[in-house]
Amino acid sequence: MLDVPYGSHPQQRIDLFVPERAAPAPMVLFLHGGAWSVGDKSQYEIVGERLAREGRVAALANYRLSPAVQHPAHAQDVARALAWFYNHAAEYGGDRERFYLIGHSSGAHLASLVALDPTYLAAEGVDTSVIRGVVGIAGAGYDLDAGYATTVVGPFVSPVFGSDSSRWALAAPLHYVSPAACPFLLIHGLSDTEAPPAGTEAFAAALQSAGVATQLHLLPGEGHITAVIAALHMVLDFVQ
Repeated sequence: MLDVPYGSHPQQRIDLFVPERAAPAPMVLFLHGGAWSVGDKSQYEIVGERLAREGRVAALANYRLSPAVQHPAHAQDVARALAWFYNHAAEYGGDRERFYLIGHSSGAHLASLVALDPTYLAAEGVDTSVIRGVVGIAGAGYDLDAGYATTVVGPFVSPVFGSDSSRWALAAPLHYVSPAACPFLLIHGLSDTEAPPAGTEAFAAALQSAGVATQLHLLPGEGHITAVIAALHMVLDFVQ
Protein backbone atom coordinates (compact mmCIF):
# COMPACT_ATOMS: atom_id res chain seq x y z
CA MET A 1 0.00 0.00 0.00
CA LEU A 2 1.60 3.22 -1.19
CA ASP A 3 1.17 6.84 -0.13
CA VAL A 4 -1.07 6.21 2.86
CA PRO A 5 -1.62 9.59 4.58
CA TYR A 6 -0.69 10.12 8.21
CA GLY A 7 -1.30 13.89 7.95
CA SER A 8 -2.71 16.49 5.59
CA HIS A 9 0.53 17.65 3.92
CA PRO A 10 1.43 15.91 0.63
CA GLN A 11 4.75 14.74 2.13
CA GLN A 12 3.07 13.22 5.18
CA ARG A 13 2.73 9.81 3.56
CA ILE A 14 3.92 6.28 4.23
CA ASP A 15 4.32 3.15 2.13
CA LEU A 16 3.25 -0.07 3.88
CA PHE A 17 4.76 -3.51 3.33
CA VAL A 18 2.84 -6.31 5.04
CA PRO A 19 3.95 -9.94 5.43
CA GLU A 20 1.81 -12.66 3.89
CA ARG A 21 1.35 -14.59 7.12
CA ALA A 22 -1.30 -13.31 9.49
CA ALA A 23 0.41 -13.70 12.89
CA PRO A 24 1.14 -10.46 14.80
CA ALA A 25 4.53 -9.31 13.54
CA PRO A 26 7.22 -6.86 14.65
CA MET A 27 6.65 -3.34 13.35
CA VAL A 28 9.31 -1.21 11.68
CA LEU A 29 9.05 2.49 10.82
CA PHE A 30 11.87 3.38 8.40
CA LEU A 31 13.02 6.96 7.72
CA HIS A 32 14.88 7.91 4.56
CA GLY A 33 18.04 9.98 4.37
CA GLY A 34 18.85 13.05 2.28
CA ALA A 35 20.28 15.74 4.58
CA TRP A 36 16.76 16.64 5.80
CA SER A 37 16.21 18.36 2.44
CA VAL A 38 15.95 15.70 -0.30
CA GLY A 39 15.18 12.00 -0.57
CA ASP A 40 12.06 9.90 -0.74
CA LYS A 41 10.69 6.70 0.76
CA SER A 42 10.49 5.13 -2.70
CA GLN A 43 14.30 4.94 -2.81
CA TYR A 44 14.17 2.34 -0.03
CA GLU A 45 11.47 0.10 -1.46
CA ILE A 46 13.89 -2.83 -1.44
CA VAL A 47 14.19 -2.42 2.34
CA GLY A 48 10.44 -2.52 2.86
CA GLU A 49 10.07 -5.55 0.62
CA ARG A 50 12.85 -7.43 2.41
CA LEU A 51 11.46 -6.65 5.86
CA ALA A 52 7.98 -7.84 4.86
CA ARG A 53 9.37 -10.97 3.24
CA GLU A 54 11.11 -11.76 6.52
CA GLY A 55 7.90 -11.35 8.52
CA ARG A 56 8.02 -7.71 9.65
CA VAL A 57 5.34 -5.08 9.06
CA ALA A 58 7.26 -2.18 7.55
CA ALA A 59 6.29 1.44 6.96
CA LEU A 60 8.56 3.74 4.95
CA ALA A 61 7.79 7.36 5.82
CA ASN A 62 8.21 10.64 4.01
CA TYR A 63 8.30 13.88 5.97
CA ARG A 64 8.41 17.57 5.15
CA LEU A 65 11.79 18.76 3.88
CA SER A 66 13.97 21.85 4.15
CA PRO A 67 14.21 24.61 3.07
CA ALA A 68 10.41 24.69 3.00
CA VAL A 69 10.46 23.85 6.72
CA GLN A 70 13.09 23.96 9.44
CA HIS A 71 13.68 21.94 12.58
CA PRO A 72 11.63 20.75 14.44
CA ALA A 73 9.12 20.11 11.62
CA HIS A 74 10.92 16.97 10.38
CA ALA A 75 10.94 15.38 13.83
CA GLN A 76 7.32 16.39 14.43
CA ASP A 77 6.36 14.57 11.23
CA VAL A 78 8.25 11.46 12.31
CA ALA A 79 6.40 11.47 15.63
CA ARG A 80 3.08 11.85 13.82
CA ALA A 81 3.93 9.00 11.44
CA LEU A 82 4.97 6.80 14.36
CA ALA A 83 1.76 7.52 16.23
CA TRP A 84 -0.35 6.76 13.16
CA PHE A 85 1.45 3.47 12.49
CA TYR A 86 1.31 2.44 16.15
CA ASN A 87 -2.39 3.24 16.44
CA HIS A 88 -3.24 1.31 13.23
CA ALA A 89 -1.16 -1.75 14.12
CA ALA A 90 -4.08 -4.16 14.28
CA GLU A 91 -5.18 -3.32 10.74
CA TYR A 92 -1.89 -4.56 9.30
CA GLY A 93 -1.06 -7.46 11.60
CA GLY A 94 1.46 -5.50 13.65
CA ASP A 95 2.47 -6.30 17.22
CA ARG A 96 2.58 -3.01 19.14
CA GLU A 97 4.80 -4.62 21.78
CA ARG A 98 7.51 -5.01 19.14
CA PHE A 99 7.81 -1.57 17.56
CA TYR A 100 11.14 -0.44 16.10
CA LEU A 101 12.38 2.80 14.58
CA ILE A 102 15.04 2.73 11.83
CA GLY A 103 16.70 5.53 9.90
CA HIS A 104 19.40 6.04 7.30
CA SER A 105 21.70 9.10 7.34
CA SER A 106 19.60 12.12 8.40
CA GLY A 107 16.77 9.63 8.97
CA ALA A 108 18.96 8.02 11.64
CA HIS A 109 19.24 11.42 13.32
CA LEU A 110 15.45 11.80 13.29
CA ALA A 111 14.81 8.27 14.54
CA SER A 112 17.23 8.78 17.42
CA LEU A 113 15.95 12.24 18.31
CA VAL A 114 12.30 11.16 18.47
CA ALA A 115 13.24 8.12 20.55
CA LEU A 116 15.35 10.12 23.02
CA ASP A 117 13.50 13.45 23.37
CA PRO A 118 10.02 12.55 24.67
CA THR A 119 8.42 15.86 23.72
CA TYR A 120 7.80 14.86 20.09
CA LEU A 121 5.82 11.72 20.81
CA ALA A 122 4.10 13.29 23.82
CA ALA A 123 2.58 15.85 21.44
CA GLU A 124 1.00 12.90 19.59
CA GLY A 125 -0.24 11.18 22.75
CA VAL A 126 2.40 8.44 22.64
CA ASP A 127 5.20 7.60 25.09
CA THR A 128 8.75 6.81 24.00
CA SER A 129 8.44 3.54 25.91
CA VAL A 130 6.52 2.09 22.93
CA ILE A 131 9.81 2.01 20.98
CA ARG A 132 11.54 -1.30 21.61
CA GLY A 133 14.71 -0.37 19.74
CA VAL A 134 16.32 2.08 17.32
CA VAL A 135 18.58 1.30 14.37
CA GLY A 136 20.77 4.04 12.91
CA ILE A 137 22.48 3.30 9.60
CA ALA A 138 25.20 5.70 8.36
CA GLY A 139 23.83 8.29 10.75
CA ALA A 140 24.48 12.01 10.32
CA GLY A 141 24.06 14.74 12.92
CA TYR A 142 23.97 12.69 16.11
CA ASP A 143 25.91 15.42 17.95
CA LEU A 144 25.27 18.56 15.83
CA ASP A 145 27.66 20.80 17.73
CA ALA A 146 28.74 24.16 16.39
CA GLY A 147 31.77 22.52 14.80
CA TYR A 148 29.51 21.27 12.01
CA ALA A 149 29.59 24.80 10.58
CA THR A 150 33.14 24.17 9.33
CA THR A 151 32.61 20.61 8.03
CA VAL A 152 31.49 19.30 4.66
CA VAL A 153 27.90 19.06 5.95
CA GLY A 154 27.89 22.66 7.22
CA PRO A 155 26.10 24.06 4.14
CA PHE A 156 23.33 21.52 4.64
CA VAL A 157 22.90 22.16 8.35
CA SER A 158 22.11 25.90 8.44
CA PRO A 159 19.00 25.74 6.20
CA VAL A 160 17.67 22.92 8.40
CA PHE A 161 18.55 23.97 11.95
CA GLY A 162 18.97 27.74 11.58
CA SER A 163 21.90 30.12 11.31
CA ASP A 164 22.65 30.20 15.06
CA SER A 165 25.08 27.27 15.37
CA SER A 166 25.10 27.62 19.16
CA ARG A 167 21.57 26.18 19.15
CA TRP A 168 22.22 23.21 16.89
CA ALA A 169 23.07 20.93 19.82
CA LEU A 170 19.47 21.28 21.04
CA ALA A 171 18.47 19.27 17.96
CA ALA A 172 21.10 16.61 18.60
CA PRO A 173 20.10 13.14 19.83
CA LEU A 174 23.32 13.11 21.89
CA HIS A 175 21.88 15.96 23.97
CA TYR A 176 19.02 13.73 25.18
CA VAL A 177 20.83 10.48 25.99
CA SER A 178 19.67 9.01 29.30
CA PRO A 179 19.78 5.62 31.04
CA ALA A 180 16.06 5.22 30.25
CA ALA A 181 16.69 4.98 26.50
CA CYS A 182 15.70 1.88 24.53
CA PRO A 183 18.39 -0.35 22.98
CA PHE A 184 20.29 1.00 19.96
CA LEU A 185 21.90 -0.71 16.98
CA LEU A 186 24.31 1.65 15.20
CA ILE A 187 25.83 0.67 11.86
CA HIS A 188 28.30 2.66 9.76
CA GLY A 189 30.51 1.96 6.77
CA LEU A 190 34.18 2.70 7.30
CA SER A 191 34.44 3.96 3.71
CA ASP A 192 31.65 6.51 4.21
CA THR A 193 32.89 9.94 3.06
CA GLU A 194 29.50 11.69 3.18
CA ALA A 195 28.90 11.14 6.90
CA PRO A 196 32.16 9.96 8.48
CA PRO A 197 31.79 7.19 11.09
CA ALA A 198 33.33 9.23 13.91
CA GLY A 199 29.94 10.74 14.74
CA THR A 200 28.37 7.31 15.11
CA GLU A 201 31.25 6.14 17.29
CA ALA A 202 30.85 9.17 19.59
CA PHE A 203 27.08 8.61 19.83
CA ALA A 204 27.58 4.94 20.64
CA ALA A 205 30.09 5.85 23.35
CA ALA A 206 27.63 8.31 24.91
CA LEU A 207 24.85 5.73 24.93
CA GLN A 208 27.11 3.09 26.42
CA SER A 209 28.36 5.51 29.08
CA ALA A 210 24.74 6.09 30.11
CA GLY A 211 24.20 2.36 30.45
CA VAL A 212 22.05 2.01 27.32
CA ALA A 213 22.23 -1.37 25.58
CA THR A 214 24.11 -0.42 22.41
CA GLN A 215 25.55 -2.39 19.54
CA LEU A 216 28.06 -0.69 17.24
CA HIS A 217 29.03 -2.25 13.90
CA LEU A 218 31.62 -0.57 11.68
CA LEU A 219 31.63 -2.18 8.24
CA PRO A 220 34.92 -2.28 6.30
CA GLY A 221 34.59 -1.26 2.67
CA GLU A 222 31.00 -0.02 2.93
CA GLY A 223 30.00 3.51 1.96
CA HIS A 224 27.13 5.80 2.79
CA ILE A 225 24.59 4.04 0.58
CA THR A 226 25.94 0.49 0.43
CA ALA A 227 25.78 0.25 4.22
CA VAL A 228 21.98 0.06 4.02
CA ILE A 229 21.92 -3.28 2.20
CA ALA A 230 24.93 -4.58 4.10
CA ALA A 231 23.13 -3.84 7.38
CA LEU A 232 19.90 -5.69 6.64
CA HIS A 233 20.90 -9.02 8.17
CA MET A 234 21.87 -7.24 11.39
CA VAL A 235 18.60 -5.31 11.34
CA LEU A 236 16.64 -8.54 11.02
CA ASP A 237 18.52 -10.04 13.97
CA PHE A 238 17.70 -6.93 16.05
CA VAL A 239 14.05 -6.59 15.06
CA GLN A 240 12.46 -9.63 16.70
